[in-house]
Amino acid sequence: MNSRLHPTRIAAATALLALAAAPWSAHADTPPPNDGTRFVSAGAQSDNHGNRQLLSTLSLPVGRHAWVQAGGGASRSNEAGGGRRPGIATAGVGVAGKSLQLTVNTAQRFDGRRYRQSDWGASLDWKQDGDDIGIDVTHRRSSATGSVAVSDGAGGSTTVPARVRVAGTGVGVHGALQVSERVSVYGAVARNHYRSRTEQGGASSSGGVLGSDSLLARTLLGGTSVVNRDEVDLDRSAQVGATYRWDKVAVSAEATTGAVHEGGAMRSVDLKAAIDVAPGWRVVPGVGRGTSDQGGHATVASVAATYGW
Repeated sequence: MNSRLHPTRIAAATALLALAAAPWSAHADTPPPNDGTRFVSAGAQSDNHGNRQLLSTLSLPVGRHAWVQAGGGASRSNEAGGGRRPGIATAGVGVAGKSLQLTVNTAQRFDGRRYRQSDWGASLDWKQDGDDIGIDVTHRRSSATGSVAVSDGAGGSTTVPARVRVAGTGVGVHGALQVSERVSVYGAVARNHYRSRTEQGGASSSGGVLGSDSLLARTLLGGTSVVNRDEVDLDRSAQVGATYRWDKVAVSAEATTGAVHEGGAMRSVDLKAAIDVAPGWRVVPGVGRGTSDQGGHATVASVAATYGW
């Protein structure tokens, strides 16, 4: 029996092995759908009225398609905004395929019995070649307690305990379009349907716009600051922005507007720069200008840092 291998047989065997290994090597070289979800970040923002917020997040991948996130922080409102100092706890999970991505998240804010807010949300995205379109569903329950001054019927006033509760569900759409290699644009709109209930000195009322006592709600919920925008009940909101990218810097400009449930409006413009300062490190400074019917005009500064590995 001839034990020598013919050169053509060797070449054929090599080609078959290469073809068999190609899908595996391509799979190994292709980033997984959850690429970029291993990071830790911390950020802060503040305005010239003393409103501020701090928030940090840890994100970890699970396998090739999923990830989990957890975070914590605190916010602070000035006296005109209710003087609240709630703690913040966040959590989220996500799963992604080749084009589809589903995320579920929650944010809990609590300042003892004085103020509590519970937010839940889910987003379903379709992504392709840098373009993204998605739908959002949210649910909120919040309550604020305090005391308000009422007439005592004798020309004076007295304080009575009061509480406002807000609950509702919202839907929205968001999207991003890669216009060119360096330029992308993005936007989002949302519509929330809130129901509310106010209690004052044992009496209560309910309605779509805080019954007939939106003044009581504004007293308990405080002013509306763009820094603590996530604590504001917005009936409608819209955002539009654009990003220009260089090799290690991406500059974004965006404008946001919203109709406040307790009455009035909120608007802001922001400018941010994402700078890759070192391998794995990104710093994002920002500056903005905001205004609301209750909180007035404010100048906002922010900074965030992210490390991914």
